[in-house]
Amino acid sequence: MRTRVLIAGGGLSGLHTAYELGKRGIDYLLVEARERFGGRILSQNAGSTDYRSDEPAFDLGPSWFWPGQVHIQTLIPELGLAGDVFTQYGSGDSLFEDERAVHRGVPGISMAGAYRLKGGIRQLVATLEERLEKRRLLAGAVVQEFVYHDDGLSAAVLQDGNRRDVQCDAVVIAMPPRLAAQTIAFNPPLSEKRQNELTEVPTWMAGHAKLVAVYKEPFWREQGLSGDVVSYRGPLGEIHDASAAEGGPYALFGFLNVPAGQRDGKEQAIKQAAIEQLSRLFGRDAESPLKITMKDWARERYTATELDQPSSNQHVFSRMQEFAEQEWGKRLIWSGSELAGGHIGGYLEGAIYSSVRTVGMIDSA
Repeated sequence: MRTRVLIAGGGLSGLHTAYELGKRGIDYLLVEARERFGGRILSQNAGSTDYRSDEPAFDLGPSWFWPGQVHIQTLIPELGLAGDVFTQYGSGDSLFEDERAVHRGVPGISMAGAYRLKGGIRQLVATLEERLEKRRLLAGAVVQEFVYHDDGLSAAVLQDGNRRDVQCDAVVIAMPPRLAAQTIAFNPPLSEKRQNELTEVPTWMAGHAKLVAVYKEPFWREQGLSGDVVSYRGPLGEIHDASAAEGGPYALFGFLNVPAGQRDGKEQAIKQAAIEQLSRLFGRDAESPLKITMKDWARERYTATELDQPSSNQHVFSRMQEFAEQEWGKRLIWSGSELAGGHIGGYLEGAIYSSVRTVGMIDSA
């Protein structure tokens, strides 16, 4: 098999790169290890585990983007999704819970003003995927090795137990840097400096778990509460309103503050403790959710490495300044959200920014 550009990683950055290359008439092959595209973007319907864009959905991965993030705000209308944008609910008081009491009206912890998408952020993935040629998409396929040749590159890709050899002119690695450094063989090997740079970049939110509790009514709103909480008591450290844009169903979601190593085999106990915590914060109406879902990203083999198990809320910063390997004739390009840099590293905006930079490098080659 031969292609001009092989893209390793079918999250938002890889999908966007494929989309932009396709618009330019540049041949590509997008390879994704999971059976689905989207990476850490995952939205789930209230009533099932299947995703359909015409139903309300709740994000188990990223939920928000923000005013001033120009790349994603340009892409959304281009994909015909402008009418699906709505603003994060933020009316009412926030709560802060310490070990002794729940305090109401604490400022500075609301996500009011952030944007969300009807049907979940998965809408971005689904719409991009629809714009791509199916013959150029390879899901359930794991890149094992890249080899540099004088006349190009080759990749060994494992799918359904069978090895495929792909010849290409250039490679874009649009996956978490740590994951790529630990799971892909490079021939010739990457320099020690580059290996260190890649390993030092934390994978954004990879050590976290997210819990969503769905309800028939938004009882917290009726109490004059926004749903925003910071808590030091119970499994949920940070809570926000995750409700559909209008008309329900309604939901609260929380990031777990239980370390990854203490979550193994304890999902049911954590869910029960979370319901007890929500009931303590919002009253008895929180005791009986229609559905409660927990997604542990630290257990995702194509997201998190051992180094990512400790949860971190710090922005992702990378020391990398050169994104093409000199020893590979600048044909091996590093991309993905973690390498966007600045205050957008790890975010949806960072994924698209990194893709735009990558496509510009391919255009100028």
